[in-house]
Order: sequence, then structure tokens, then C-alpha cells
Amino acid sequence: MRTTLQVLIIGIQNGAILSLVGLGIALVYKATRILNFAQGEMGTVPAFAAYLVMTGFAVAGEPVVSKGRLWLATIVAIIVGALVGILINTLVIRRLAAVSPVTSLVATAAVFLLFTSIEVNRFEAKLRRFPRFVEGGFRMPGVNITVEWHTLVVLLVLGGAAALLALFFQTPPGVALLATAQEPFAAELHGVPVARMRSMAWAAAGVLAAVAGILAAGKFNNLSPGLVTTTFLIPAFTGAVLGGLTSMVGAVAGGLILGITVAAANQINTSFSLGIPGAPTLATFAVLLLVLLFRPSGLFGQEA
Repeated sequence: MRTTLQVLIIGIQNGAILSLVGLGIALVYKATRILNFAQGEMGTVPAFAAYLVMTGFAVAGEPVVSKGRLWLATIVAIIVGALVGILINTLVIRRLAAVSPVTSLVATAAVFLLFTSIEVNRFEAKLRRFPRFVEGGFRMPGVNITVEWHTLVVLLVLGGAAALLALFFQTPPGVALLATAQEPFAAELHGVPVARMRSMAWAAAGVLAAVAGILAAGKFNNLSPGLVTTTFLIPAFTGAVLGGLTSMVGAVAGGLILGITVAAANQINTSFSLGIPGAPTLATFAVLLLVLLFRPSGLFGQEA
């Protein structure tokens, strides 16, 4: 029982940020039918903007750790995230509207490579200290593990974002956004501003990515070029597919299931001295394969 609780807690701690990144991926896909490989950099770029605010715009500076400065940096990051999302949609995605979705996918991959190159050029490929909103944690009674307050902040943000998005898609603007994904020509004939709705979806995905970037950098207490992309993007995609790419709830559940699966695989591999290389990765894709065999649209996926 104790070991099970440990696995669950570790899994949730690791899966929470995956879920937040996956939520942005699912939002863009649900609204535009595009798989966005730039979602990670839509989080890392705002995190660097926040870092610059905290260092007084000194590239090699030390962040000023104060609640006021951290909140200001977060607000700036959210604005930058929304702007990055709008720019990607306006300068890249909108120009590729008439081509294959695969071309748009490749274009988003090119965007993340471009942003990563700029980050490396400007900030160099090294770690920079990044503070959290809250430090410390508390020990779970009867379980030999500490739950970080930072993890609870991530879970709170994740739950709030998922709930708001789920509610939004039940409102008239949310239904209009879905219509632009399914039948853009018909939606435009009915007076739906398709271009504006898609920009709104990308802006919202940028905000989610920015929050994920801030929380990811806080989790590790450092920031480096490509942080969200290299650490969370592929697992977040896997979690979003597992839960269902058209479901906000599925994106959250998929990330958490993935985190728990990785923690369980590590625990089993260690406890039984199996010595299986890459056990967490094998377990992750085994679970994904089993789910997709019986539920091709994912656990919570549905035709939107």
C-alpha cells in the first residue's frame, strides 16, 4: 500500500506538467486539426521573457527573487505566450491553410527549431537559475515521500485550465471555434470570423504554454534553451493521444496516466531487479498501444 501511494504521488508530480503541455496540444488540434510541434517553444520563449524581467533584462544576470517581480514576470510571460501563438498562426499556419496538414506539422517543427536556435544563440546552452512561486513541501503521513508545494500549484493551475476549456467549448464562441475546425467555409458563410477564431485558439494555446514554461522552469529551478520541448513535448504528445486529442479532460488524464506509468515501471524495474533498459519508455508505449487497440480515438476522444 505504501509503495503504491509512493508511485501515485511521484507519477502525479511528474505527469502534471505533461498534462498542461498536452492541454495546449489538444486545444490547437481540437480547434484547427493541426498537430503543433512548436507547443514546447511556445512555453520556453515566454519563460526566457520572464527570466529577463526577473534579471532586469541582463542576459547573464541573477533573478531577483520577490513575489512582486515573479508575478510581473508571469504576466509578461503570459502576454508573450499569447503573442507568440498569434504570430505562429498569422505568419506560418494561415499561409499554409490550403496545403496538407502534414505540411503544417512540419512547419511547426521548423518553428521550434528556429526558436531553439535563437535561444542558444542569445542565452547559450547552459542552465540559468529560475525561482518558484513557493518553495518547500510537506511529508505525506505514512509515506516516505515529500510532496512539493510547487506540485500543488501545478495541479491547481491544471485543473482550473482544463475546467475552463471544457466549459468554453459548451458556449456559443466555443461551438463556433469547433465549427471553424470542421467546416471553415460553412462557418464563414454563417458569419463566424474564422481567421479571428483560429488566432484566438493559438493565443490560448500560447497562454497555456507560457504557464507550463514558467512552472516547468520552477520545477527544475533552472531554465535552458529548449527546456519544455526537450523535456516534455514528446511525452505530452503521447499523453494527449492516450487521452484523446479532441478532449481537454483526456489531455489531462493522459498526462497523469503517463506519469504514473513511468513511476510504476521504474519501481517494478528496481524492486524486482529486472534490469530492463528503458523500462519506463517501453511501459509508456505498451499502455498507449493497448489503449489505441481498443479505443483508437483515445480514452476520452470523440469526433468534434
